Amino acid sequence: MFSEYIKLTGRGEKGRRPLTMEESKQALTDYLNGDASLLQLAVLLMLQRVRCETPEEAAGYISALREKVDDQWGQLTVDLDWPCFAGKKRQPPWLLLAAKVLAANGVKILLHGHMTVDLVKYQVESACPLLNIEIANSPDAAQVALDNNNLVYVPLSAYCPELIELLAIREQVGLRTPLNTVARSVNPSQAPYSIHGVFHKSYEKIHAQAALLNNEHSIIAFKGEGGESEVNPRVSTLACGVIQVDGKAQYLEQEWPTYLSDFSGAHTEVSAEYLLKVWNKEIEDDYGDAAVITTIAMVLKQMHPESTQEEALFKAKQWWLAR
Repeated sequence: MFSEYIKLTGRGEKGRRPLTMEESKQALTDYLNGDASLLQLAVLLMLQRVRCETPEEAAGYISALREKVDDQWGQLTVDLDWPCFAGKKRQPPWLLLAAKVLAANGVKILLHGHMTVDLVKYQVESACPLLNIEIANSPDAAQVALDNNNLVYVPLSAYCPELIELLAIREQVGLRTPLNTVARSVNPSQAPYSIHGVFHKSYEKIHAQAALLNNEHSIIAFKGEGGESEVNPRVSTLACGVIQVDGKAQYLEQEWPTYLSDFSGAHTEVSAEYLLKVWNKEIEDDYGDAAVITTIAMVLKQMHPESTQEEALFKAKQWWLAR
């Protein structure tokens, strides 16, 4: 049966077509249930990668993976789902400071990601201990951290270990697969709001359209700095997502203007130690300030769509300065 999915995707130009949402969900479910080999799945994923996965294919994969997540994760008290799967290279993960500010102001946040072995990129998870962001490996531990600090980081191995082997396909073949897109969208806690950073432009639309197909409450996706869920304040940012209007989910696009005009500067130290110094106001970093403020503002605008961008930026700056 699985070979039929490969045939549908890989036939000649006139015979091939994308999988439907239902077909892609069944294909990944077949693999997860042991009814297909890793080789078969990898072939299918690479065929989709060549032409770029469709929102329907991504939505089907997301749905299949969510069924592997224990229901206890969905019972956590969480406002904002915040995936961190890219790692950072040019800048430290300012997103962690943005998350700390939001948490300090009452937003319950679940950060999650995968600690890949990457000698080039700094992994977000590795900065959590020094910044006093608890890493939880069970729903119970995560809820305690949320109750205490409104903030927790959960590794992929704790809620969907089946995905780890699939993400490793990228290392073996040298190309990302559709599951690198999908990993950011699992939302293990079923939080009503979610923020997705993407590496390649145009993927923000796939994330948003897949979320619409899966009846998400509210997500925002954009080309983040280094591919992470963090705004790059040196460029304008197109954010795509889903919001609720009169109780009905709708697709939206919004353009955020450049926050740091004419800013130039060397890449800074990429470390938790550097982030902590900025957090404690021991050193100043104009880029870091801007990255934190704009990221907070995007979350605030998402959670309060009736507000303007200017109002969200003003509040974000106030919160950051008052940390």
